[in-house]
Amino acid sequence: MSRVLLANLAQETCSFVQSKHTLEDFRRYYLYTGQDILEKLRGGGMEVSGIIAAAEEDGVTLVPLLASYGGTGGPVATTAYAFLRDEILGGARRSAADADGAILALHGAMLTEDLDDPEGDLLSRLRQILGPAKPIVCSLDLHAHVTDLMVQHATALVAYHTHPHVDIYDTGYRAMKLLGRILRGEVRPVMAHRKLRMIAPPEQHNTGRPPMGPIMERVKTSERAPRMLAAAIFPVQPPLDIPNLGWSVVAVSDGDPALAQATADEIAEMAWQHRRDFLRDRMPIPDALRIARQTPGGPIVLADASDGTAAGAEGDSTVLLQALLESPVSGTCLLLITDPEAVTRCVAAGVGKEISLEVGGKLTPAFFRPVRVTGTVRTLSDGRFQMKLPPIPANRGLTAVLQVGELFIVLSEKPVYTWDEECYRSVGLFPREAKLVQVKSPSGFRPIYEPFAKAIIEIDAPGPADSMLTRLPYKRVTRPLFPLDDI
Repeated sequence: MSRVLLANLAQETCSFVQSKHTLEDFRRYYLYTGQDILEKLRGGGMEVSGIIAAAEEDGVTLVPLLASYGGTGGPVATTAYAFLRDEILGGARRSAADADGAILALHGAMLTEDLDDPEGDLLSRLRQILGPAKPIVCSLDLHAHVTDLMVQHATALVAYHTHPHVDIYDTGYRAMKLLGRILRGEVRPVMAHRKLRMIAPPEQHNTGRPPMGPIMERVKTSERAPRMLAAAIFPVQPPLDIPNLGWSVVAVSDGDPALAQATADEIAEMAWQHRRDFLRDRMPIPDALRIARQTPGGPIVLADASDGTAAGAEGDSTVLLQALLESPVSGTCLLLITDPEAVTRCVAAGVGKEISLEVGGKLTPAFFRPVRVTGTVRTLSDGRFQMKLPPIPANRGLTAVLQVGELFIVLSEKPVYTWDEECYRSVGLFPREAKLVQVKSPSGFRPIYEPFAKAIIEIDAPGPADSMLTRLPYKRVTRPLFPLDDI
């Protein structure tokens, strides 16, 4: 029976926010060690859940080291990353002699205060412990920033095939199944990597429609070809300000390096030829509000990608709030703003009390400004709820609902994913009954909201995760880089 080391370390960074991601930010989602990993994540919907299921099917014994999901935010504090990394590596050293390989569930787009490639750092250190012969397979988010260091030290990289991400579990399952084949000597993986000097707005990463859809279909067709083991395209997390930023294509073949490289090159060429198709204009907010007024019923979902909390933004934009105050839309309007100071004021006032205060714009002052409102505190909450997408617990800290006329503003201490209705339902607000619903996301919300939304409008607004990439204040990216440069 094979013994495989298991670790999970995932966080997605946005370079254009001021905050640093701490160990407590990882604990807000989950941080497990040892057998707790198997007990807590077995039967769930994350990559580790799929890994556990596949390992149990194949009779592989997992040696669980550490599993932690940190969500998104600013660069990870050096001390936090060092703690998590060293927990994994310490366990690996203790178990290396009896281990046949390792499987890691990573995100791939993490930065720390002093590292541009912590995943590569982790893999290289793990490779030193396990030696050159033992296989290391990694599952990655589709938005990973794949580096040569990661490719050098991993045996195979397996990635999501969907955006919005609905194959999280399946990706972990596929990665473990591939590792099982490697351990049984059925296949001999070789990996090729092709980098592209391009980035694209995340709204256009949607694999269910052009231009990304046909490219992903080509990826999946390639993966099913004879002697191919895995294929992946990574449109990368755009708001990373680091050298060598760009899309990647990875192909893994069974002992045929020429096939792997040819496959990676073909997919990369297809993506490059379609690079201009990924440029897309979003709707100015006044036009979006005009359409909302003219459209009977609701909900009208307004997608504010530039303050996208799943892309690492703080969620403190006030741009839509200011527009609705100046040009109201009749009916219930649901908004989300991260503002710990405003929450403290609401808690001090108490439920049912009227309060005047400035909200938002304090965490990301380079992009937003506070807005003064007067409203009634309707709800107070500890901010804990269970997300459906991704299927993990959430903790946004103390949370208050402030009613300003027909606007219901959910104020929280910490940002939270807005992919599903639970960010509203958990505080007694119901998107299906509202006129307008703000989601701070480019695409991740669509599997939940598309079935019942009257309309979805992607609004044009500034922010640290701006989809108008030429507006972001890049300083360190390697140029030329499309669309920052016309290449």
